[in-house]
Amino acid sequence: MIDALKEAFDEVARLPEDEQRYIAEIIRQELASEKRWQTLLHDPRSERVLADLVAEALAEGIAGETEEIRGESFLS
Repeated sequence: MIDALKEAFDEVARLPEDEQRYIAEIIRQELASEKRWQTLLHDPRSERVLADLVAEALAEGIAGETEEIRGESFLS
């Protein structure tokens, strides 16, 4: 285990039990999500789906249907 992860776990260990449970659940959800993404991206069909999404995005850009995202506007 890397030092940064050990330090983070040590910090979490000092929190109240209910907060520890909450953080543990977040970690489990993130790991499950990453596993799902890896499964999806390794599926041979994903290449076609991603190519279709790229083509759609490029077509929208050419048609002027997109706008540049700058700084804080990304979050609003």
